[in-house]
Amino acid sequence: MKKVKVFLILFTIVFLYPSSLFSQTDSTYTTTEEILNNLLEESQDEDISSNLYDVLEDLLQNPINLNTASNNELQKIPYIDFPIAKEIINHRNKYGKFFSTNELYSIKEIPSDIVKKIIPFVTVSQNIATKDENLFSNFFSNSKVYFRSRVKNELQTTNGFTENKFAGSSLNLYNRLQIKYNNNFQFGVLTDKDAGEKNFNEFTSAHFFAKDLGYLKNLAVGDYYLEFGQGLTLWNAYGFSKGADAVYPVKKSERKIVPYTSSSEDNFLRGIAGTIDFNSLSVSLFYSKNNFDANIDEATREITSTPLTGLHRTDTEISERKTGEENLFGGRIDFLDKNLFKVGILHYQSVFNHPFQPSSVYDIEGNKFNYTSTAYDIFFSNINFFGETVYDGISVASINNLQLSFSRNLQFVSSIRSYPRNFVNLHGFSFGERSGAGTNEFGIYNGLKWRLPIGILNLYYDQFKFPYATFDNPLPSEGNEIFIELDSKPFNKVETLVRYKNERKEISYTVEDDKFILLRERENIRFEITYNISKQLRWKSRFEYNFYSVKDAELYENGFLFFQDLRFVPTSNLNIYGRIVFFKTDSFNSAIYEYENDLTGILTNVAMYGEGIRFYLLLRYKMLSHFSLSCKYSETYKPKEKTLGSGYSEINGNLDNRINLQLDLSF
Repeated sequence: MKKVKVFLILFTIVFLYPSSLFSQTDSTYTTTEEILNNLLEESQDEDISSNLYDVLEDLLQNPINLNTASNNELQKIPYIDFPIAKEIINHRNKYGKFFSTNELYSIKEIPSDIVKKIIPFVTVSQNIATKDENLFSNFFSNSKVYFRSRVKNELQTTNGFTENKFAGSSLNLYNRLQIKYNNNFQFGVLTDKDAGEKNFNEFTSAHFFAKDLGYLKNLAVGDYYLEFGQGLTLWNAYGFSKGADAVYPVKKSERKIVPYTSSSEDNFLRGIAGTIDFNSLSVSLFYSKNNFDANIDEATREITSTPLTGLHRTDTEISERKTGEENLFGGRIDFLDKNLFKVGILHYQSVFNHPFQPSSVYDIEGNKFNYTSTAYDIFFSNINFFGETVYDGISVASINNLQLSFSRNLQFVSSIRSYPRNFVNLHGFSFGERSGAGTNEFGIYNGLKWRLPIGILNLYYDQFKFPYATFDNPLPSEGNEIFIELDSKPFNKVETLVRYKNERKEISYTVEDDKFILLRERENIRFEITYNISKQLRWKSRFEYNFYSVKDAELYENGFLFFQDLRFVPTSNLNIYGRIVFFKTDSFNSAIYEYENDLTGILTNVAMYGEGIRFYLLLRYKMLSHFSLSCKYSETYKPKEKTLGSGYSEINGNLDNRINLQLDLSF
């Protein structure tokens, strides 16, 4: 009985005691989730890199100073395009430095809903360095330490374990430590183990990063990645592509050299890189020597494939581990006026320890590659021209864009991309239909964002064609896509969303053992209502219908999804998310993707197909301003199935449930 009383007392203190004892649950957490939801919910990729969350998390920890930021720096923040950045700078020039971030609300040219989204990522702090101060004398008082530990576990046993094919346990373990000093220095180390792998540090990453030290803009030693231009030449492993916002995702805002903090095991660099700024001139140099997973033909010693899963569970996967090696070096020179234009010239060379064995005429071949590119970003009144052109020694790829801001209520963007069929894209991630591919594609994209009295209208139309055979199609193909969405607020606490999307694309289809190129059409309709009952309680309902057809093959499929979502903040230090999803589709062809909340740093986009129910419960608890604990339980049940998944991931049964735990410490 005494134990019960003690438990009740502790429960009351921890969960229900007034927030004076605990730090409030940071509203930036929910803001970040909503931004990611809006930018990613159109993605049809279940494996979304955590790099995107890392970008926002880094901005939260290192907000951009409104009193010193240039036009280009401000555009690194989600939803700040060149007209908004221009208004912020004009306000600063006219009225002097900002006294508070809330002063942004006084700029009438910036809509209040945009201000609400960007405030978590800006500051008005003054970083004044004292010349006589010993750099490390106040190390402890000026340092911040962030530690994250995560455990993920599938509660059902998959074939890989029942057949004893995996070398390790079913636990997925992740640990990350970051130490930051005075916002100028950062050290980080990360270890990761996937389910089935043997060692807790199967993947290890580390970096040292310094920035804003006089002429030295930044310096990275260890693991890093590069963001230059519009992603045609060098970018991180994932970027925003077509989404619910018709204008913002088209333009990439480069950060040049960025420390690598993700657990993804491919497409990052390992070595040293730095940028030196001389007023209107900026010079970046970089070198990398890194290993990657590869299948190497024993006879020819050529690379036949490069697995990107990062999994090392079976004997075959372990034998492929880090067998390839890449040496990369190069540089970039930028000429810029901070608020008017920027032009950059880049060159790099990449050399591999084994040549690539092509599987088709225009597949990657050889072991040495050279790239030279020019990127530009020019502002003129309310017009922004930006783009990039790159030459790989064989062909020229380019993307050129125009953004117009007619008023605070109306923005338009037009983009033309030309990626030749023989262009090889090693480390780029460019805008396009096949997100990030950057090869064998020509497209014209037009997007419009219009703030009407009844709500915000997003509209885009994208035309694309693939001049040569792709992995899916043996012949050239083409298609188009139209997207219309109206997000309105009919009542003070109620938001509604209506969306229509139609995609028509030529695909390869087999009829009686013969392959044909047929037109596939996919139509999607979504209705959504969000009711903010109070500051503590938000209610969201969504109904989505999907229609899939290949008319010449007389194939017609459809599916629907309905979910009920609840966000509850009973106390200032506790967030509770819950969602139940009902879905039914004819097959994977008519699958409906459902982006959902997850542990901080994880992005989850689940393809719902077949017939079943899914639900999840997510708790995030924060106490004493230093400690945060998160837990998510998810379950997918398909009553008409006998097995779920395939291959080593197959589950013998119709239930797939998982539990994830995460601890965050900061001090």
